Amino acid sequence: MFRDSAYRDAILLCLVCSLVFWWRLGSLGLIDPDEPFYAQTAREMVATGDWVTPQIFGHPQFEKPIFFYWLTALSFKAFGESEFAARIPSALPASLLVLLVYAFGVGFCGRRGALLSALVLATGLEFAIMSRLMLTDIALALFIAGALFSYWRALEDEAHAGRWLILHFVSGGLAVLTKGPLASLVTLLAIGTFSWLMKRRIAYRGRALWVGLFLWAIIAWPWYGVMLWKFGMEYFNDFFVHENIMRLLHAEHPTNNRHLGFLFYYVVILAGGSVPWMPPLAVAVWRACHGLRSDPRQAFLWSWILSSLIFLTIAQSKLPSYIFYVFVPLGLVVGITLDDLVAHGFRGALERWLAIGFALLQVTVAVACPLFKVARPFTVPALLLGACLIAGIVLAWLQRRGWAVAAHVAATAALIMGALTFSRDHVDEYSSARPVAQAMMVDRESPEPLLAGKFLARGIHYYTRRPVLVLTNQAQPFWSPHPLKTVVGRKGLEAFVAENGPVRITVRRSEWSTWQKSPLVAAAGEPQWFGDNAVLQVKPAAAPPPPAP
Repeated sequence: MFRDSAYRDAILLCLVCSLVFWWRLGSLGLIDPDEPFYAQTAREMVATGDWVTPQIFGHPQFEKPIFFYWLTALSFKAFGESEFAARIPSALPASLLVLLVYAFGVGFCGRRGALLSALVLATGLEFAIMSRLMLTDIALALFIAGALFSYWRALEDEAHAGRWLILHFVSGGLAVLTKGPLASLVTLLAIGTFSWLMKRRIAYRGRALWVGLFLWAIIAWPWYGVMLWKFGMEYFNDFFVHENIMRLLHAEHPTNNRHLGFLFYYVVILAGGSVPWMPPLAVAVWRACHGLRSDPRQAFLWSWILSSLIFLTIAQSKLPSYIFYVFVPLGLVVGITLDDLVAHGFRGALERWLAIGFALLQVTVAVACPLFKVARPFTVPALLLGACLIAGIVLAWLQRRGWAVAAHVAATAALIMGALTFSRDHVDEYSSARPVAQAMMVDRESPEPLLAGKFLARGIHYYTRRPVLVLTNQAQPFWSPHPLKTVVGRKGLEAFVAENGPVRITVRRSEWSTWQKSPLVAAAGEPQWFGDNAVLQVKPAAAPPPPAP
């Protein structure tokens, strides 16, 4: 009977994943700036046959380890080079992670809690959106979850503790090969916090420890050793120092701190990224504030969440994707809380009003979208989201709690499917360089150089397959050096055009006010706009007429 139920649950989860992660996966162009960067590196890996050294623009690049590039290059080899193939290495790990949460949750919190946790994870807003993007963080989340789930099982299943500990280290090794040594650090922080909180001995002991460490080293370090052997201190400084230590000490994206506040940046990301499950999340946080030690399961999950939250808050570089893996324990926390709410209801009036307040907040934000100009193209998907959320509230009020959960699952699916149907062209124009690249190649004379702002440069290169120069006001426009040549400042642009003749340029709207002050750009007239991206042809200044005789 349980096996039949588990099969039905797995089929349901696969259906949800197919709608949320896989439906029209390749319909959008690669989203700047990260997706074209990874896709171009994988393209060059396939073209050169060099599966050891990541390259971009014909030069070695040391920003990320090799594993994600291997996945993408294999996808290109198997399915051809396309947006769909580029995103398989994200959608597939996301789907596997949802199934892994269910498989782990059956023993951790029961079948119904496991199913609810997996559904919460799959349909949380940030998890659903980012799992459709070409990012290393999705595979990283799968391996971190595998490492920490295995560690829990090593604690709880003493008869098979050794094999679980070995699997813990194998998963950890894959995480290091995907993102770098910080992947092991966040795992150790979670384990250390839980052991300190619960006064429990760390499970690292016995023969399995040494076997696990050996396998971890065999998986994680040979590729790094080859790179150090080939490039020496250049690789050490660029990857270990610049891409890891310096990102901790210096902000790669300082505006993130200014916009949302240094201390609360990731709190906002976790809360907003949990839509449509903010009501049970609020209840879960309230309950956690009133004690964790009485429930080792909750202590384990909150140790994982809070240790990573504190670490990432201290780190200076911030992006929403950095905390992606924390949605795994958060999904379990919300799923367990939702399971208890379905079975027993609220524990008091305060919990009920917390849930109602956050439910109304979600609905208000969704239905208010048409009132804001920037969100009007998303009116239909936002209203679909709002309608499902309202249906969920009504069903919960009528005590149809199972149907209320289904309405919230449908909310995210409706939002994704609506955005890729009714708003697809708008999303493509505002997020991808693909429409811009196509416009830049129309009626272009063959030698006409292409110039792009730093945000679009990699996408323009990827889609045009032509050399691109970076139009910038900075001598070093990127956090990590790239071999792309630069044209610096308005005077640099004028000198370049005078020497090379007409050029095609594209810049973001935020940069346009700077460049339109150039006499050459002003003389080119009004640009063609694709979302926030301007495209125009700039020609040399006309020669002054000869003096009259």
